[in-house]
Amino acid sequence: MTFFKIKNILTLVAVLLMLVFLPGCGTSQKTSFYQLEESSNASLVGIEKGRIVGVGPVHLPEYINRPQIVTRSSKHLLNISEFNRWIEPVTDSISRLLVINLSNNLNSNRVYWIPREDRQHPLDIRVAIDIGRFDGQLGKSVFLEARWSIFDKNDQPVLTQVSLIEEAVNGLGYNDLVIAMNQALQVLGKEISLASLPYLDK
Repeated sequence: MTFFKIKNILTLVAVLLMLVFLPGCGTSQKTSFYQLEESSNASLVGIEKGRIVGVGPVHLPEYINRPQIVTRSSKHLLNISEFNRWIEPVTDSISRLLVINLSNNLNSNRVYWIPREDRQHPLDIRVAIDIGRFDGQLGKSVFLEARWSIFDKNDQPVLTQVSLIEEAVNGLGYNDLVIAMNQALQVLGKEISLASLPYLDK
């Protein structure tokens, strides 16, 4: 076999190898985007009604205040997923969900995210929330730790409470994790709503 024939064969082999591996090199993992969500009660549609409630400020720890979804492998080991992300800032999602949740539970469509544009009517109460932990393990549980305070119409604190919430993750995927996070926030909203009732009745 001549040198030129060997060279042609090696060239052909190299081309075939490129054709085999090139498609894999040209593709990348698809990024999935998630959102925390709750639907407004249909009975609240129409003319404004109910007590006036402000929600905010809502503070988050910096480790979850990022586009990537954060999970926990162990007590001290966190994972940041580049391919599973929030569609909007996490603080916005949490604030919006809590506004809708309190609105539904308190039967009021005058629950506002602070700061609000409409300042014509004073607030009956305001709720400030500091979240210390909000993460979970895929296939296991989500943990939400929050310290929140209720302020009266004079913006004086009348109640401070700590909520420790755990929700099971019913599946191994990120969608299952986000569902459990959504449920944990709904539980927090219910706890705040129940605690708010005595101060709204005054």
